[in-house]
Amino acid sequence: MTLQACPDTNKPINKNDLRASALAYRTALSAERRRHYSAQIAHRLCVHLARPCAPVSSLLLYRSMPSEVNTDRLFELPDYHVFAPVTHHQEQMEWRLTTSRTVWAKGFFGVPEPVSGALWKEEQASVLLCPLTAFDRQGNRLGMGKGCFDFWLGSHRHALDQVIGLAFSGQEVARIPAEAHDAPLDYVITEKEVIECPKT
Repeated sequence: MTLQACPDTNKPINKNDLRASALAYRTALSAERRRHYSAQIAHRLCVHLARPCAPVSSLLLYRSMPSEVNTDRLFELPDYHVFAPVTHHQEQMEWRLTTSRTVWAKGFFGVPEPVSGALWKEEQASVLLCPLTAFDRQGNRLGMGKGCFDFWLGSHRHALDQVIGLAFSGQEVARIPAEAHDAPLDYVITEKEVIECPKT
């Protein structure tokens, strides 16, 4: 089921209402369905990344919270350098290389972050995987409202080959109002499909 952004197109869209509805959908998924959907999303992502026309060497990957698309197994992908975010405060985020020996500790927002590891540097063939609470087919996304990814993308979008959102299909909404500082997604991958968003 797709969430409806607003039944009255003349009425302003409230981002907080969209976020609350999408989070309610995500939270309501059973653990079994979330595992199943996450596995399908991971498979679609791997097929997408393996396309010969767009080779990828580095993944910038978030650690998932309980109700999000589970990303744990993606950190084990053998063919990529996988980096995880370290958030110092709302407007400062860096990415550190992870391995099977990485030590994790709860960070600024209570999400596990690598204690050490080489810092990501702007390089070719890097893909950012974004968490989100809701998305539309124009590539607009809603996060948790803290703006960490948007602030970071404002300075580093030029260095990324792709920005991909991972979401359950039920997190889709008809429209999310975009603001000037928002960086649109190139793709959204759900358990049902790979959505290619329009180029701006």
